[in-house]
Amino acid sequence: MITVNRLSDALGAEITGIDVSRPLDDGEFAEILDAFHDNLIVVFRDQDLGPAAQVAFSRRFGDIQYHVSPEMCLDEHPEVMVLSNQIIDGKHVGIPDAGSDWHSDHSYMQVPTKISMLHALRVADEGGDTEWANMYTAYDTLPAATRDRIDDLVGIHTFNRLRNPRVGMPERHGDGKEHYKRSPPDSYHPLARVHPATGRKALYCSARFTIGIVDMIDAEAQPLLDELFEHQLKREFVYHHQWRRGDLMMWDNRCSVHARTWFSPDSERMMRRITVRDPSPVA
Repeated sequence: MITVNRLSDALGAEITGIDVSRPLDDGEFAEILDAFHDNLIVVFRDQDLGPAAQVAFSRRFGDIQYHVSPEMCLDEHPEVMVLSNQIIDGKHVGIPDAGSDWHSDHSYMQVPTKISMLHALRVADEGGDTEWANMYTAYDTLPAATRDRIDDLVGIHTFNRLRNPRVGMPERHGDGKEHYKRSPPDSYHPLARVHPATGRKALYCSARFTIGIVDMIDAEAQPLLDELFEHQLKREFVYHHQWRRGDLMMWDNRCSVHARTWFSPDSERMMRRITVRDPSPVA
């Protein structure tokens, strides 16, 4: 029997009583989807998923969104990205610094990600938690004048850290010039995005990927973005998740942003992530 328990006042729920490695019937799937839309993020406890099972579960929600860094994905399952600080034969086996800045996954793509799923295989002894912020609440609590101002504005998003003075460059990328040649073209999304399933408006921008506003000079756009970035991370909007081994976290990128907290480099952290594309037009 599926049980859904709220994790915080801000957002989030824990789902127990189900093994998502087995095929789900339509009733179970509908129950999970309802809990997901109500809570923005859900965690399935005590899951033991191999890559193929995680892929199969993810595909119930839509088509897979592949990453621009395929070298960090599993050879036999390119849908699956590895997040890890483990080094073997002098090479990273996964992305060691994923999630270090607040963001919504793949907003730098013109067809962005609707759902991400992260399965915890090894968790850090110290730190390595993840926080999510509710972008419905962030939008709803903006001053009315600010809501009116951004309702028709479109943000400019980029993967390229070289073009974003708000974020640093990971050491592993050197000066970044070679790595960020892989950056896709800029994407353009409303700052106030309507969720296709719920019809609610959410603030859709992040310090990691949003670098400007269409048809607005930087002298006006950057202060407005700074105001939005500061507002969206108010602590009352945030849920702090301390990972347990076996957690499978699923979150809605259309109405949340997230970031990983610091963790000890002496701890080994290993997770597998899959993202699902959003076929709905971004509105």
